[in-house]
Amino acid sequence: MEKSAVVIAAETFVVSLLKDYLKDDHQFHNLGHTLRVRQAAMGIGIKEGLSVEALEILELAALFHDTGFSVTYQEHEAASQEIAAKFLQAQQYPENGIREVSLAIQATQLSAAPRNLIEQILRDADMYHLGSDSYPDYLKALRHEWGVFLHQHYADAEWLRLNLEFLKKQVYFTPTAWLEYGLGREDNLRAIKKKMRKLQKQGETKPVPLIRENRSAEMMFKTALRNHIDLSALADNKANMMLSVNALIITIVVPLAADRLREIPPLLPMLAVLLSACLGAMIFATLATRPIKMPGFTSMAMVREKKSNLFFFGNFFKMEYQDYQDGVALLLKEPEILEDSIQRDLFFLGKSLGRKYDYLRMCYTIFLGGIISAVAAFAVAYALT
Repeated sequence: MEKSAVVIAAETFVVSLLKDYLKDDHQFHNLGHTLRVRQAAMGIGIKEGLSVEALEILELAALFHDTGFSVTYQEHEAASQEIAAKFLQAQQYPENGIREVSLAIQATQLSAAPRNLIEQILRDADMYHLGSDSYPDYLKALRHEWGVFLHQHYADAEWLRLNLEFLKKQVYFTPTAWLEYGLGREDNLRAIKKKMRKLQKQGETKPVPLIRENRSAEMMFKTALRNHIDLSALADNKANMMLSVNALIITIVVPLAADRLREIPPLLPMLAVLLSACLGAMIFATLATRPIKMPGFTSMAMVREKKSNLFFFGNFFKMEYQDYQDGVALLLKEPEILEDSIQRDLFFLGKSLGRKYDYLRMCYTIFLGGIISAVAAFAVAYALT
């Protein structure tokens, strides 16, 4: 099939862009990957009976789908959409076509659900490597990228387990892709399972150490939790103190100064600054102590998926006792879920503490600035009288 002028221009642009801006560490998401995805997409598209116009959209989306890696590694799909849109607009490509190309690129996100045949084909083509004989080499390249760009490093057993789960969940959307890559995917699935069994026999698959089995880690978690709780109480005390001080200033100082306004009009700026600072400080002190909204309910599915912590009252105060008891029983039966709950408790306690101190810092900053400004305004008013 003869390529259109816009496809030829896009290919030239993408090849130049990826050669110039991708690093040597892009061992998986490189120019070769893009060209292989384009080839796979066109092959599937032709067999699925796409029209010439649809094939052009598909080819453009395949060429641009990973150009965002030239800008960023995470959320590269959005960057790819922007690069594609700018290029196609410069080519005076129809707006409807630009939108279809952009949506097809967006569909390559693992969290996205392809909505039409073009998007399904591009998603299938982007996963061509799952059914490839070179799958182990692609995994090695991807592991290198994650280590360099995401700072995610995995032991051999953990890496195999991660990819085994991904292969199990991954599905192809088109019949052609199943025919092309389905058998290869099953072979690669079996190969990973075989490697995992081999590691298990060699004793290399050691379980992740539990906190309760490490006295130092257990002591560190207990100390951290106690420190977080103490700091949270300290933050609340500071906020309450600021509320009391500013309320006292407003209650006593402001009425006294207001009585002198008729005699000394220049005091008005000082009074306005002081009142504004006090109100601002009180607002942020209140925000620092304001409780967050809590769901009060946790399903068993959320417990199994490690998405909730039943040791925090905000996650269970609306539950029935039997449901709560079942959830706790599951926690105690599954050490990994229990470990996650301990870590989750410390993490979200720290997040809440960080929010409190952010508000407190703003409260003290407003109060300090207001007092200094009010004193300066008073000095000016005094000088004028």
